[in-house]
Amino acid sequence: MIAKVESSGPHRPIRVALFSRYPQNPTTPRGGIESVTVALARALVRTGEADVTVLTLESARRHGSAEHDGGVRILRLPGSRWPQWADVHFGPGRARLVRQLLRLGPDVVHTHETHGLLLGDLPLPHVFTLHGFDTENLRADEASLRRVRAWLWGRAERRGLRQQRHVISITPYVRRRIEPLTDATIYDVDNPVDPCFFDIPPQPLHGRVLCVGWLNERKNSLGAIDAFSRAANNGTPARLVFAGTAKDPAFEIRVRSRIHERGLQDRVELLGHVGREALMAEFARASVLLLPSRQENAPMAVSEAMAAGVPVVASNRCGMPYMIDEDRTGFLVDPDDPAQIADRLHRLLANPDLALRMGAAARQVALERFHPDPVARKTLEIYRAIAGRVDR
Repeated sequence: MIAKVESSGPHRPIRVALFSRYPQNPTTPRGGIESVTVALARALVRTGEADVTVLTLESARRHGSAEHDGGVRILRLPGSRWPQWADVHFGPGRARLVRQLLRLGPDVVHTHETHGLLLGDLPLPHVFTLHGFDTENLRADEASLRRVRAWLWGRAERRGLRQQRHVISITPYVRRRIEPLTDATIYDVDNPVDPCFFDIPPQPLHGRVLCVGWLNERKNSLGAIDAFSRAANNGTPARLVFAGTAKDPAFEIRVRSRIHERGLQDRVELLGHVGREALMAEFARASVLLLPSRQENAPMAVSEAMAAGVPVVASNRCGMPYMIDEDRTGFLVDPDDPAQIADRLHRLLANPDLALRMGAAARQVALERFHPDPVARKTLEIYRAIAGRVDR
């Protein structure tokens, strides 16, 4: 069932409990979920219509703490040392989170993290945002014991979705995947991007290709190197920049070996993890963002690049076709076709005017879809609809 929420007049502030990840330093989030949570929480507070408390579960923490980020209250709870697949079902982390939510008694609970998937029976109005399919991520990452772990997470995902009454879908790809698995009301809301990305002045360096995210199989980092090698061999002056790290040291060795095999030692930079300011500087310098991933829902790197006015070359899989307008804001490519990826890179790098036009179009789309203010307004209307329902 698809729900459309219409805007209504002014209301009293609604008390919202957001369960997600929240960085210790909100200006340096690590990963998409932290970025989304910071942008959404701050935008909700800016409306003046929401009282927002963010709850986190942190496995390294022994004692809880209360903090503030401007008008956002943050309650950091000790997590669990149980394996996550067990803790989300019946572990001490789940129990601690539920107790705190019941103690707060908010008007609505909005969960983003995996524990929220199994909170469909929570006796409070609750909406869950699904950011990823762990089953697919494990397969695409070629993780150790991936078959067993994917099976366990697949069972958790199916069980959790059956329990949900309200789900926010961040892309039509997610909605299409979950509709057969749930009777929940599904709301379509894009992930928000921090407003700072819209303020980046484009100053592209000719031929600078940027890849943002983990170095791994799922992001197809090796495929990006192969495609770039072909584009560079076309005579196009180009430089490939990776902003991200490898969780698996063995994979980083493979990346460095591939760079050496292709003779690209002087044309590829491995920056490792970069903070917010450094990432913004990279977007300002980028001629194009390259993301040939094999599995993504709605990658933040794409929406952030669009906000910064950078054209995107990304995979034609999963949620990315719903973010990129082919030939207008970027190009969609087969992640397993390095010749096609190289061709699209060459088109943009050889024609800076085309890249600038595509980047400007991408920024306009991002303003309409990904700016946190309209996202927060849509989300607030969903909260009010859920909190006002009789069948909670």
